[in-house]
Amino acid sequence: MDSFSAQELLKIPPPISLHSDYDPGSPPGSILLDPYGYLSSRTNGTTAGAFTRDGRTILVTFWVASPPRASYFTFDCCDFQPSMNGNLPKAVYSEDDLVLFRFPIVTISRRDEDQCPLYSEDNHYFVYQAGTKNRLPSLHLVAVPHHVEFGDRGAVLLRCRDQDMFYLALLHRVYGFNYDDDEQYDLHLYNSKTGGWNTKLTHIDYSPKEYFEFAYPNAVLTIGGESGSVAWVNLWRGILICHLLLPDNHILRYIPLPVPKPPGGFALYSRNMMVFGDHIKFLEMFRPSCDSGRTCGTQDLVAARKKMKISDIGSGNIWEEDCAVNISEIPVESLEFAQMLPSLKQVTDTKVTLKRLHAGYPALSFQDADVVYIMQTPVPDEDKAVMIAVDMKNKTIKDVAYFGSGRYISYHHTYLQSGISKYLDIWSSSRSWEKADATSEDHLSS
Repeated sequence: MDSFSAQELLKIPPPISLHSDYDPGSPPGSILLDPYGYLSSRTNGTTAGAFTRDGRTILVTFWVASPPRASYFTFDCCDFQPSMNGNLPKAVYSEDDLVLFRFPIVTISRRDEDQCPLYSEDNHYFVYQAGTKNRLPSLHLVAVPHHVEFGDRGAVLLRCRDQDMFYLALLHRVYGFNYDDDEQYDLHLYNSKTGGWNTKLTHIDYSPKEYFEFAYPNAVLTIGGESGSVAWVNLWRGILICHLLLPDNHILRYIPLPVPKPPGGFALYSRNMMVFGDHIKFLEMFRPSCDSGRTCGTQDLVAARKKMKISDIGSGNIWEEDCAVNISEIPVESLEFAQMLPSLKQVTDTKVTLKRLHAGYPALSFQDADVVYIMQTPVPDEDKAVMIAVDMKNKTIKDVAYFGSGRYISYHHTYLQSGISKYLDIWSSSRSWEKADATSEDHLSS
């Protein structure tokens, strides 16, 4: 989303009214978070605030709904003007009770410049931490040195609850440098307790080297455990795993992924990966192919899930078949769901299935091992899509909901999976639905 479109999109109000009928007694275990923020002064019990680098206050608030409905976040910034934002605020990554945000805020000194260009130093990074019974939610400004290259797809958080702190890790490929013909990466590691960064040169532990293929990450994972493992994922090629808390964190373990099914394309459209219990789970959606390699039965859409035990990492790297379902054969038994999916073909006079469904962007559920959320892809630049919760084990539709808020939906405007919802007690404060006081000490992190 370019600067001009961001300024226009920020004028669209947040879809907070969509959540007015949500049951406050049962916060969901996970959410599908719209990654781009909305400008609003409304607050609730999740609201946290901090100061930007030039001393202005900024507030962040969550608005939660159960999947497949989308959840949202809003922000409010003291002395805000559309020209001071070069792009939309974004939720970059989420882990446990933390969410990493990027706020591209043009400095006051350049606000009146023609076209108001956005530079990398204009990005402000904050880590939101959910509150507890004894502590308000907080927003932590992360100071990023000039030498640290920060990419949204390469940032991963590791929560260390026993020390009440977190690590933020970034991986950046080193070009023009060879060490025994290994690929080289700079690991940038931020420690929230000290507020400092440490950079270490890492290399790949994989043989034979000629089979190593990675390029760049388009997803990240927090595996956790005693070794503090995190992963950078190229959904077409493989996974780079780093054990942050071990002495050998300069070594990256490589795990290749299964060969992609045709037709390829944008990886997030057809592939997804997550950590569930003691397994890494990998899902792919594809159209079945004939022996000749051509796509057969183009109306069919298959979702296949594989898994790997976390304990097996580095000792075989075996992907096990887990579950597969032909989504096109799943019946649509609810009239309400059928009306929300008008493009479906009626196979018989009484039976409607998901045949001819054009869908992608799968998201394996964080709370239900058998559920995957998929998006019925809209016409390009449309402002509404449909989310479908599919039970892969029982081959049924669990729920259907609209996704959209008046902003156009593109390849990169989908959703961020997050488990922070189970830590958000948004009804614990009388601040709900009140106008925020941007100078209130209660909202601000020191």
